[in-house]
Amino acid sequence: TPAMAQISIDYLATTPFARRPMLWLKLLSENGGTISFSPTFGYDLCLRRSAKIDASQFELAQWRIAGIGGEMVRANVLNDFAARFAEAGFDGKAFLPSYGLAESTLAVSFPELSTGIKVDHVDRDAFARTGMAVPATPNGNGSAEKIRTFVACGRALPGHQVEIRDPDNNRLPERAIGRVCITGPSLMQGYFRDLEATRAMMTQDGWLDTGDMGYMLDGELVISGRSKDLIIHNGRNIWPQDLEWAVERLEGVRAGDVAAFAVSDEGEGEKVVVLVECRLSDDEARQTLRREIAATVHRSAGVNCEVVLTAPRSLTFTSSGKLSRAAAKADYLTGEVQDLAAETLLPAAEPALAGMVAGGRE
Repeated sequence: TPAMAQISIDYLATTPFARRPMLWLKLLSENGGTISFSPTFGYDLCLRRSAKIDASQFELAQWRIAGIGGEMVRANVLNDFAARFAEAGFDGKAFLPSYGLAESTLAVSFPELSTGIKVDHVDRDAFARTGMAVPATPNGNGSAEKIRTFVACGRALPGHQVEIRDPDNNRLPERAIGRVCITGPSLMQGYFRDLEATRAMMTQDGWLDTGDMGYMLDGELVISGRSKDLIIHNGRNIWPQDLEWAVERLEGVRAGDVAAFAVSDEGEGEKVVVLVECRLSDDEARQTLRREIAATVHRSAGVNCEVVLTAPRSLTFTSSGKLSRAAAKADYLTGEVQDLAAETLLPAAEPALAGMVAGGRE
């Protein structure tokens, strides 16, 4: 096989992307980029900023791999992006949902190329109460809130293996939700000078417990959330992403503005907290937003919650652009994050996003 050489790569750093997300599409368009990855909210930012522009000004027909990684994949955002930029030549079959982590030198699974996203609709109540991804069919009669939609992230790369295991390290059957464990030639030997952390992540048979939860679907991996982020409320499993995504749809709330988690409520069980970065300066508008958030969470998951409106830039993101709910919870418990009074707030930048490779040209 001939070696590849002279492949140009355009790099778009964090700050320019956060301020001008359409610059990403401009680079791809003008320089003929064919491969580029982003977390879902990168596509969401472009979608939101494109409302008042002519999408046909871009040329995206050559973009053959539009990868998604770094956080939970949201099918509705990707479908809307594909529809919005179809006139620019973008083909939704270019989407490539993937799964990876640094401990495996990144990539673990990819789907087949040029197939687009594969969604799985599951019964939300069965998912919460039994830990099984029971198939469900949307019927358009108000059932959307009873259905959870996941995106498959493909099969393990050659030489690698993925298994879903229970707390006792037993392999689970398809559609049973459990711990995502992996092995393969890309797996780390351990954390640098941290034997205790390494032992905590490795199973007895030498596989890596990723800390993620998921299930297998026809041999493909589906990620459902982080095990430590799972909210257990009155015997029900609630994924914080469900609450966050529902709140993000409210007017005035941006993608990446919301963190949901649970805290102990003085011996009375777990209390659900929804922390939202707020850019409103009017106290009445804030109170209205509080009520809308509480109603949305109750409608979405059937739970009451404490709503905390906090200043922009209060939430912490990892180097790869993932929301750190653990940090949000710690800041809430220590008082580092405070609920807003009626002071005037200044607009803030978009949530942090790790530097992005805008496209490689072949």
